[in-house]
Amino acid sequence: MSKVILLDFPHLLNERFLQTDLGQLHRFIPFNSIAATIPLPKQQQSGKGCKPWFSIEGGIGLLDLKHYLKLSDADLIQRINTNWAMQHFCGISLKPTEVIKDINLPSYWRGYIGQYLEMDKLQTIAANYWKPYMQETHISTEDATCYESNITFPTSVKIVWQSCNELYLAIQSIRKRLKLRESRCNYDKHKKFYLSYQKSKKKSKRKEKKLLKSLLKFLKRLLDSYVGLIQEKEVKLSNKQSVRLNTITTVYEQQRMKVYGEVDKIKDRIVSLNKPYIRPIVRGKETKAVEFGAKVNKLQVDGISFIEHFSYDAFNEGTRLASGIRLHRTLFGKCTLHACDKIYATNANRTYCKHENIVTNFIPKGKQKEAHIEQGKTMRAVLDKERGTRLEGRFGNEKNHYLLQRVNARNAITEKCWIFFGIVTANASIITNRREKENDATKAA
Repeated sequence: MSKVILLDFPHLLNERFLQTDLGQLHRFIPFNSIAATIPLPKQQQSGKGCKPWFSIEGGIGLLDLKHYLKLSDADLIQRINTNWAMQHFCGISLKPTEVIKDINLPSYWRGYIGQYLEMDKLQTIAANYWKPYMQETHISTEDATCYESNITFPTSVKIVWQSCNELYLAIQSIRKRLKLRESRCNYDKHKKFYLSYQKSKKKSKRKEKKLLKSLLKFLKRLLDSYVGLIQEKEVKLSNKQSVRLNTITTVYEQQRMKVYGEVDKIKDRIVSLNKPYIRPIVRGKETKAVEFGAKVNKLQVDGISFIEHFSYDAFNEGTRLASGIRLHRTLFGKCTLHACDKIYATNANRTYCKHENIVTNFIPKGKQKEAHIEQGKTMRAVLDKERGTRLEGRFGNEKNHYLLQRVNARNAITEKCWIFFGIVTANASIITNRREKENDATKAA
């Protein structure tokens, strides 16, 4: 009986949806405004073929649900098939006989939306949408963090051997397709040496250098053989294969120069063949000195986070303070208090904040007037607490509860989209919880 009522009276279904947790979250995500910045897919523009399951708003809903519920793509589609509230969140209503079988839909929408993702424009839209539910928008905090990619910890031996292995398999595949005999090389011998080294408990620098020299010579022979084969037989490579060949060639040049002492430090070092855009980010932490992923300088206003600078290359966040304050003023106007880590306390930043009449948590230089000492200490303590607890706690909350601990996307575009919508979902969830507490307090009064 309830099914008939819900189907016959859509307004009752909508009212029931708004009473759920997903319905409350849906209220605080600007679906229509975000979707307006993204063009329709060609299939939807032409109107030909099968009707797509999701609109652009539905695709955005998929990405938000993934981060909110911490589900894999396959589990997300399976849950949507059986949960009417999740369907309503994405703007669809499946008939009893309809089942979505394509588990790659979240991945498709992540890639499509990522192509048109204009982060600055979308953050302005979101800030305007959330502004009525925010207080103390004149205070901000700023710090940088790294959202790690889901890759194995890279070493020189691993990356060189992976290059050798991929080239060997590619050569064998081409020769098999052309009905040629298998390539005669010492692949098994080098594989044995590599596995023996990996199994050894003590990996000395001497052993590592000796194995690297052997693997680099083997990799050079494979590169020459591969290039010669595709030129002789006029084999056409796909774009993906061409990019992978260029990546492996770069790996060879970088590691050769390092092993033979031509350079002391590898510039723009490749640490993953699948994600050549990833760079080592030196963080200097006790438990993790180096991280591999996107480095993000974040601005937080009233507990809501915004991306000030996004880069896969390492950068000095201490130079981003002025940009962070400009972003604050762009989104919210007035900025009077700003808290940062010690790395931001440069002379240039101090001068800028003094000129702009912005109070910071920086320890002052030189002698201070006695009347201002206690007042300054109190203000710095409040700002330090705001930065150390609220901002740092938000980093951990996003990584532990919104799938940002390890970014499992496949390329630079989808990885950026993954991080952005993880932060947006976390922001919307915080505002939802605030509104619920305010409503409960109002009812109690």
